[in-house]
Amino acid sequence: MSPSMNEARREAVANALGRWPLRGAEPRSLWLDAQGLADADGHRIADAELPASGLDLLLSEHLLTPLVAEAGLDLPGAEDIRQHAAHLLGHYHGPQAQGWPLAPWSQGHGALRRCGAWALSCAGSGERWTALQAHLRSARPASLACLEACRRQEPGWARAPYAALAWVESGLLCWLELQAGVLQSVRHLRLAEPTPEALCRRLQPLLARLPAGSETLLAGCGLSAPLGPPPTGVRVLGSPEALAAARPDPLLWAWPAPAPREASGDFRPPVQPLARWRWPLLGVAVLCLGLAAQEAWQAHAQRQFAQDSVSRLQARQASPAPRVDRGAKAGTAEPKALLEARQSLHLPWPVLLAQVEAAALDEQQRPRVAWLGLDLQAARAEVRLEGQAEDRSQILAVADALARLPGWTEVLPAAIQAEEGGRPGLRFSLQARLAPALAAEAGMPVGAAASAASMPGGLP
Repeated sequence: MSPSMNEARREAVANALGRWPLRGAEPRSLWLDAQGLADADGHRIADAELPASGLDLLLSEHLLTPLVAEAGLDLPGAEDIRQHAAHLLGHYHGPQAQGWPLAPWSQGHGALRRCGAWALSCAGSGERWTALQAHLRSARPASLACLEACRRQEPGWARAPYAALAWVESGLLCWLELQAGVLQSVRHLRLAEPTPEALCRRLQPLLARLPAGSETLLAGCGLSAPLGPPPTGVRVLGSPEALAAARPDPLLWAWPAPAPREASGDFRPPVQPLARWRWPLLGVAVLCLGLAAQEAWQAHAQRQFAQDSVSRLQARQASPAPRVDRGAKAGTAEPKALLEARQSLHLPWPVLLAQVEAAALDEQQRPRVAWLGLDLQAARAEVRLEGQAEDRSQILAVADALARLPGWTEVLPAAIQAEEGGRPGLRFSLQARLAPALAAEAGMPVGAAASAASMPGGLP
């Protein structure tokens, strides 16, 4: 492929991805090696030229150490992979290696599932990494970014039962083997010298161990000269001249990096840590919306009720008040006390008092009790008598005499108690109800009623 065609492809990819022009503008995707940051055209980037955020970083394999976990290990999550990788780094590189930044990855399912991590292990890269973290959106190993580009550009190769990817950077070869499109192993191999011949010699034993019919893709940069005819079973991804460039072909790493996700081989953590809470948060939002709607409805109902009350009050104030005839009202309604007094005056007091006095006399016309008071409730037709007696028999005899009189009913002793201060005799009270017709209204003279009440047999 000619350089002009390669440049045209670069511009086409940049336009398709909506990136800024590769020359003379602020970069978004950058390359990081031991010398520092560079853009796709090889221009070195100072810290002052970095974007505030959204930087996609591609890391040279010279800065990294790959690790692959053994098949069958129970490492379900990214944190489990990190802990296992830190343990291996501490075992092989010392305790200080347990603090290296890690990019865990996991691919496949079931028996084909493999996982591992890349560690940022280059001396002095830790400080550089700390300074870059505030600007980063993603940070991927170069070989992994090339693998993603190969899967997009070569779908047939990615679906093959067995395949391999050879990523070369100067004197370093990163060898990746795949089975049914799932990454199975990652190895770093040193070249005797960064020449095409040394690369071909290093590839020969690796290719011999692959199953027959497997295809290997070759990509990278940093060789001392362009690669001639590749070994059998090897196909160069992009132009052969790109292997001799100082940096990888932008076609392999200018694609916008996907947002970091769980165990995706990115040094940055997932950008959506709350994604697992989206449904509970949606439920809470719907509940809050329902409560807000209910409160709004109640406020509307209260406002409507207040407006209706104001309207009724205004209508009542506007209408003329009805005139009240106070004379007619006073004539139709009498006070309760006046009504009771009127009823009391209509009672046959002479007959009532004569009956009370006659009931207090015995057969010899001698007083059995001494009356102390009479309380009449005309509205209820009730009489309460209070008096003094020598014993209980006299009290009962008086109650019996009153009960035999016409118009007297429910004559009962209400209270009997001894005199205060130890004096002889009893103090008592009788309660009775008056019938509508008394003796006088029945045509009986007062004397006859009194003598009948004093007789032993009473009235016939």
